[in-house]
Amino acid sequence: MLRSLYTILVISLFIALSMTGCTDPYQKIHIDNPAIIYGDKFNQETRLTLDGHYDKRNYSFIGTLTLGDNIKLENVMITNGFSLRFYEGATRTSIGQGFFDHKSLRLSFEVTDPVIYKLITSESYDGASELVVSSPASTIEEAKQVAEELKQLKAPYEK
Repeated sequence: MLRSLYTILVISLFIALSMTGCTDPYQKIHIDNPAIIYGDKFNQETRLTLDGHYDKRNYSFIGTLTLGDNIKLENVMITNGFSLRFYEGATRTSIGQGFFDHKSLRLSFEVTDPVIYKLITSESYDGASELVVSSPASTIEEAKQVAEELKQLKAPYEK
């Protein structure tokens, strides 16, 4: 009796371990949606694309972000509620706080990096002006709604 119970336990453990090894921790992400860039001194419609994958273990998107025709950032990492950042070699640049929902494929982020701010607006960043990118959105009202809803989402690890 004890031996058969032990055998069932070992087989169950083996099956459980086998199944976790078969689960792909990555979800392919491809987004190509309208976006609105808005702020204190700026309001513009553009396209936003994300190409990469969502790492379910680390709750992060990793890939490429493109805004319009002239801004393409590679090696971007977005963790909901934390800094949206990208890497050029060993140099890390934080763009601003980002919010991303891998299920609904919605994204909103603040732009506080002076270089990216100037690329988007052609103006120097004064350190206080608000600039937000939200997608999908075709109007400023939709963009603000996306941003607010994403800020209210709990991270997957905050069950």
